[in-house]
Amino acid sequence: MNKSEHKLRTSASLEDESSAMLLKRAYGLETSDEARALYRDWASTYDAHLENGLLYRAPQRIAETLAEVVEDSAALILDVGCGTGLVGDYLDHLGFHMIDGLDFSPEMLMVAGEKSVYRTLIEADLEKPLEIADGVYDAAICCGTFTHGHVGPKALAEICRTLKRGTPFACTIHTHLWEEAGFAAEVSSLERQGIASLESVRDESYFDGAPAEGKFCVLRRQ
Repeated sequence: MNKSEHKLRTSASLEDESSAMLLKRAYGLETSDEARALYRDWASTYDAHLENGLLYRAPQRIAETLAEVVEDSAALILDVGCGTGLVGDYLDHLGFHMIDGLDFSPEMLMVAGEKSVYRTLIEADLEKPLEIADGVYDAAICCGTFTHGHVGPKALAEICRTLKRGTPFACTIHTHLWEEAGFAAEVSSLERQGIASLESVRDESYFDGAPAEGKFCVLRRQ
C-alpha cells in the first residue's frame, strides 16, 4: 500500500469511527507525532463528530465568556489551538471580526480558513516559543487544548506574553488536569510573578448533558 492509499484508508476509517471513540483516542495521545497524525486525518470530519455527534458546546461557552469581558468589538483576538475554527466562528457571530487563529495542524488550519472568520492563520507548536512579539493582542482565547495528551501548563505564560497589559485570556482547562498536571500551580506562579491574575473560574461541561469536566477560566494580563 502506498502513502496515498494509506491516508485515504485512514481517513475513511476515521469517518466511520464513532465520535466517542475518536474523543477517547484524542484524550489518550502521548506524543506530538500521534497528535499530528490524528488531527491530520480527523480535520475534515472534526466539526461533525464533535458538534453533531457529541454535542460539543465548549467553544460557544468560552466564546461567550470572553465576550463578557471584552468591550471593544474591534479587539484583536488570538484564538490559540483554534483547530477547525469552531471558537472563531462563535466569536464572529458575537461581533468580533479581528481574529488570528493559531494551531499546530496544517490540516485543521485549512478547515478553519474555509470559515472565513480569521484575519490570519498561524501554524505553531505551543510547546515551543511563539514567533509573536510581546503585547500584540487585546485578548486571547483557548478551548480544548489544555486537556489529556495535549498542551501543558507552561504554555500559559507564553500566551500571556503576547497580550497587552490589562487584557483578558479566556481558556478551558480539563478539571482532572487542573491540579494533577500543574495548571493550578502554574496559575499561582503567574500571579506571584505579576504576569497574570486569575479573574474568574467556574466548573462547566464541555458537552450537553455531560457532567462538568472543565475549568472555564479568565486570566488577566498584568
